[in-house]
Amino acid sequence: MAIANALAFLLYLSSSVILIRDFVKRDHNANKLALPIGILTTLALLFHAADIYFTMKFAQGWDLSLMSMLSIAAWLMAFIAMLAGLRSPVAHPGIVVYPLVALCLMFRVEAPGSSQQTLSDPALEWHILLSLTAYALLALAAMQSIILAIQEKQLRNKHAGGWVRKLPPLQTMEKTLFQLLYAGFILLTLGLITGFLFVDNFVAQHLAHKTVFSIIAWLVFAGLLWGRKQYGWRSQTAVKWTLSGFGFLLLAYVGSKLVIEFLIKS
Repeated sequence: MAIANALAFLLYLSSSVILIRDFVKRDHNANKLALPIGILTTLALLFHAADIYFTMKFAQGWDLSLMSMLSIAAWLMAFIAMLAGLRSPVAHPGIVVYPLVALCLMFRVEAPGSSQQTLSDPALEWHILLSLTAYALLALAAMQSIILAIQEKQLRNKHAGGWVRKLPPLQTMEKTLFQLLYAGFILLTLGLITGFLFVDNFVAQHLAHKTVFSIIAWLVFAGLLWGRKQYGWRSQTAVKWTLSGFGFLLLAYVGSKLVIEFLIKS
């Protein structure tokens, strides 16, 4: 479905351009763009979903290649970003997310799935969906933490001008970060539990290292949320822990796939 991929790419890109142009304007008014951005993004998500279904669904199951999994994660990120943008159009995460999703679609065309591994077990499909949704939420949390770190640094140095000045208050940005972290942590927990329940042989399927990195990431996020509750950890501490946890998650999801598809199988 190259046409669906191309249309989704163009629609994500159009949404990105409109959001960025409006954000840098002096008379920035995100509310007036809520409807057109909502329409463009909904169409992009529909074409993206069609591309996922028709290029990854085979008679023997779903394609589990790295680019296929990244495409699904990108779709989930775009969907979550759209919902977040409807709730708070002033700080629409699509400004950052939609260009990245468009880039993912472009790379998917250039580098189609190289894995012959497929999946047809419904229980494992739920496990993968939970895991990818957790990854999408925690990827958004990592992006949010980077923006939060820049915003706080600018405010501390009293250089909060330009685009930083247009962001919501620091407390709101921090609250959003922890909402993403809590949601992602819950789904990551469920993903790990379902993995232990439904995956038969971790070693034979080259999943041992992925599981180890996922557990380390879970421990990092658990430590952060515990520190938040017990000691009120904020800002820079939260940023460091969030990026560390996501780094381990990136190694688990992307690093393990890269090793399996491009090193072991070659």
